[in-house]
Amino acid sequence: MKRHVLSAVIVSCTAIWLGACGQDQAPVEEAAAPPEEKATMFDQAVETTKDASDRVGAAATAAKDAAAEAAASAMEQAGVVRDRTETQAKEMIEQVKNFLAEDKEEMAREVMDKLSAMKDSVSDTLRAEIERLEAMFSDA
Repeated sequence: MKRHVLSAVIVSCTAIWLGACGQDQAPVEEAAAPPEEKATMFDQAVETTKDASDRVGAAATAAKDAAAEAAASAMEQAGVVRDRTETQAKEMIEQVKNFLAEDKEEMAREVMDKLSAMKDSVSDTLRAEIERLEAMFSDA
């Protein structure tokens, strides 16, 4: 009886082993596939991140260049405005002197009021000239 049981166990084990050997190995290979897919997905994520970083860098460079151009343009325009103000102040100083020479004190005072209002916007040389003219009006 023991022989029959032992023989049955041996035959069963052999049948199981033979059955297992004949199975397709695909499940093992499929189990190995996901790490490759994960690696591929990781590589894609790294590549996408690098690409996004490059785009951000390019956009930052473009923004910096645009800001530099805008600053240069603003400085140029400020220079033009300053030059116009200087020219206008010189003309007004000459007008005040001419009005005073022609004894047109009221007209000179009107121009002088405008000059006094803009003296903080002119060079130190013109500011000193305006202050000298203001002193003449305060003495009169």
